[in-house]
Amino acid sequence: MANVVYFGVDLHGHVNPTLGLIRRLVERGEKVVYYCSDEFRGKIERTGAEFRSYQGLLNFSMHDGSGIDTFLIFADFILKKGRLLADRLNDEVSRLSPDCIIHDAFAYWGKELAARLGVPGVSVFANFPFIHEMAESDPRFFMEQVLRAADDPLYKKYKGQENMYRNLIDKVSRMIARRHGLGEVNVINDVFGSKQPLNLVFSSRAFQLYEEAFDGSYLFAGYAADPRADADPFPMDRLDGRRLVYIAFGTILHDLGALIEVCMDALRGEDVQVVMSVGRHFPIERLTDVPDNFLVMPYVPQLELLERADAFVTHGGANSIYESLCASVPMVVAPQVFDEFMGAMMVERAGAGIRLESAAFTQASLREAVWKVLNDPAYRHASARIRDSFLETGGLDMAVRTIIHYTEQRVAHESI
Repeated sequence: MANVVYFGVDLHGHVNPTLGLIRRLVERGEKVVYYCSDEFRGKIERTGAEFRSYQGLLNFSMHDGSGIDTFLIFADFILKKGRLLADRLNDEVSRLSPDCIIHDAFAYWGKELAARLGVPGVSVFANFPFIHEMAESDPRFFMEQVLRAADDPLYKKYKGQENMYRNLIDKVSRMIARRHGLGEVNVINDVFGSKQPLNLVFSSRAFQLYEEAFDGSYLFAGYAADPRADADPFPMDRLDGRRLVYIAFGTILHDLGALIEVCMDALRGEDVQVVMSVGRHFPIERLTDVPDNFLVMPYVPQLELLERADAFVTHGGANSIYESLCASVPMVVAPQVFDEFMGAMMVERAGAGIRLESAAFTQASLREAVWKVLNDPAYRHASARIRDSFLETGGLDMAVRTIIHYTEQRVAHESI
């Protein structure tokens, strides 16, 4: 039996994709200790892992933002949390005697502790992966679609100049290294990706943008939607047999009023049934004119709804996109923040749905997009093709075998 320590990030979109992996490790006989914040205790313990709390030290809340300044602020945040948690947890983790440390790509403290303790480390991309090599091959994509820095004065000043991206990343990386007392780093791979000799990606190369940029250290393990034991019950008997459009905008966004209004006005009176999840933070009593063909609830069992849905209108979070693909449900993606813009592009490129960014998210365009994905079978076929590509990776069983083999090899090498 191996001792495995996992360091998570306290966001649903980062915890949920890891639960299947942790359960497989436990079923294999490995002892797993999973660090996260207290609200995730229940779902983590149900995998069979031992839960350990960050004791309120993480609070990895996400905020809207774009541009080079936000990029720097986020890097500072990750490294400050990384140093704090690595120092606080060093002795405790050392006493656990881990044979392997697996960590979220944003959990820099996991990478730090693996290096300090001299044990193999594995980085896990629970969201849409972005690496330095992608930006090298398409700097404009990185600046305008990932950083959302098209209007940033610094980008405008140097746009089009040779080596603009390389100079920017080198400058930012040196700045970050000096500020945090690090050696030579690449801010994208080493900070935002916490790159290790083995890096696990919950996707397939068929769905990944710039897949050729990912070398052999990145293991694509597909995606397996893990059932939610804590899902709220849903009145399935209220589904009336019409084509079902499911709408949800995730757990991060709180100010959903405008998006909800557009959705209700766009599909009001249409010959579809709509189930809309508005989240537990939204005051549902504010909705006084809900269309007759809508069922609006704070939270719904997403996987069960996707099994019955004909189309999914989503903000484009990684969980939502991957779970929709696993159910072969075509999407209309309305990205709002962070990597959702990249996720929306991935869906569009795969032919699995339609991307509607903010300026295009109107009643007319949403209505048109929903009917298009409902009526054109090509979108569902493309979704099924990506679902099959997840299965063809070998999935979680292959990932667990690779992690164990990698750990045994590293331990054997260190003992020579």
